Amino acid sequence: MVVFRTIVGVIVGYVTYAVLSMLLVGFVMGTEGPVVVVAGLVGLAAIGLAAGWLASLIAGEKARIATMVAATLVVLATLANLLMGLGAEPLWYKVGTLVLTAGAIFLVGSRR
Repeated sequence: MVVFRTIVGVIVGYVTYAVLSMLLVGFVMGTEGPVVVVAGLVGLAAIGLAAGWLASLIAGEKARIATMVAATLVVLATLANLLMGLGAEPLWYKVGTLVLTAGAIFLVGSRR
């Protein structure tokens, strides 16, 4: 049961990141300016905290492993997006995802 909870925690954490990130991209792509950049970066950090919290909550005693795997998946997906030139997000958004979102997911798991 522990392994199942860990796997479900990783999946829920990643899906939470993906859905909330898509919603944030809709906000970011519609406007410009420094306020949008700051709000977008704060949003990325909040998305990471939410995804990490859900992953660790579901994973239970293996929270650190679940959040580490979820953060790794976020990093790999973002790096693939950067290297292959996919997506219309601005560069600051992709770098913010690498640093803030993945970092927040990992931070939540390491604190549990």
